[in-house]
Amino acid sequence: MPHGDAQPTRIAFDSPEASETARAEALRTLAVDASLHTEWIVGLATNWEAPYDVLRRVFTVDPLPEARYWLTYSAPVPRAAEVAVAHPEPRVRVMAAENPCLPPESRAVLAEDPDPKVRRVAVMVAREFGVELPVELTVRLATGPEPRLRYLAAGLPGLPDTARLALAEDDDPRVRAAAITSWSWSRLRPEVRTSAEADPDPRVREAVRRATHVDAPLPAAVEDFLAEANGRRRRDAASTAPLDAALAALLVDHEDSSVRHGVARNPHVPAALALRLGADRDPSVRLAVSLRADVTEEQRAAIDYAVPPGRHPVPGWVEERFGDPDAIRKIAASSHVLLRRGVTCAPALPADVIERLTADEDYFVRLMLCENDHAPHELLVEMFADWNGLSRGMLARRSNFARPGLARFADDSNARLRYAALFDPRRGQDLVERLSHDEEELVGRRAAADPRLPRPRLVELLGERRVARAAARNPALPAALMHQLLDVAGVDR
Repeated sequence: MPHGDAQPTRIAFDSPEASETARAEALRTLAVDASLHTEWIVGLATNWEAPYDVLRRVFTVDPLPEARYWLTYSAPVPRAAEVAVAHPEPRVRVMAAENPCLPPESRAVLAEDPDPKVRRVAVMVAREFGVELPVELTVRLATGPEPRLRYLAAGLPGLPDTARLALAEDDDPRVRAAAITSWSWSRLRPEVRTSAEADPDPRVREAVRRATHVDAPLPAAVEDFLAEANGRRRRDAASTAPLDAALAALLVDHEDSSVRHGVARNPHVPAALALRLGADRDPSVRLAVSLRADVTEEQRAAIDYAVPPGRHPVPGWVEERFGDPDAIRKIAASSHVLLRRGVTCAPALPADVIERLTADEDYFVRLMLCENDHAPHELLVEMFADWNGLSRGMLARRSNFARPGLARFADDSNARLRYAALFDPRRGQDLVERLSHDEEELVGRRAAADPRLPRPRLVELLGERRVARAAARNPALPAALMHQLLDVAGVDR
């Protein structure tokens, strides 16, 4: 049913003057709107102020609406995580275990869950995302009866060395293979290494081979390069090896453009020789030369390079200079846009460099600066209003975004700036209430979840399907009203 006037929720929950007949009719109207119930339930499940008893009721709903969205892929409300971990249904606990943001204490509980699948998922995600579990727990997992868990435990951070080495003698060959690495090999007792080398299982022998393998030096001379049959090693040699003068001169004219590209990047190749590639027929080779550390600004300007669309990695030598303010200043003044973009990633930027980059003519220099916590407020707001990429939402979460004065945008024609007005820490109830009527869903949802929204308007928005979820997520929502919503939705007490 439509809730354009939002009267059913006002009459049902916040209208003392309404007659009992009117209230009963409003409750009946709301009770049959299953889609609105879904919005309330998901909103309450993600409300950081929802008390434990409300969340316990939410988790009795079967099936939990959109649980993958809020339980697996979003940072869970800590109290919701507690309830999920204790849920009677293994499938719910599995969804919680799949969330890499699950609090470590909740993951520790699931790692010893009665259900084997829950245990495996909890430990597998801990291993994959480097979540540190209590040391005693890692030891129990590494010495427990389940081979799959012992296998996963071999890769857990925080597992004591003694327990990790002991797994190389495990009864299960997959566990033994997981425990044999380049780190552990030299630490194993001689008899364990001898046994592993003759292990009947090929997985263990392959682990030994990987653990003991030492790559031969990359060819750095002409004869060795020509004798090298592995194409990957030839390309690696061109880009990283300390090539002798004869080989460097040979590779500058190599027919394979990927080899020339490597030479153009190789810091061991003299700049004078690499600059010969500044006129290469391949544009990617010319670009690589233009990004060298030992090329002067005049030499860069003389190279006919083009910057392809898309994101480019920060040159290694630029990253190495992040801790040097003078070097950062020099790079920020470069004519090369990729060097200026790269320097925006430095964790500490001098104030004068921030000022320079803020005024940079390149849009993506300014945008990438916004990914740095030092980005100035004005730039963040400018980019938030204009940028259409997926990272736009992150801009509003930067430390310099919320500032007094944003309320001036409350009537701006740009909906994103009206949204930004709600980040003004001095905004009042009147502003929030006014923006809660905004036809743009982005603005309306933000206002509906704002704790300064007056209660009468908040109750109204609980009946407007497009923002009801955000209203149910509002931290100012009284616990008694949360329970009323669940009562109307037919959720057991």
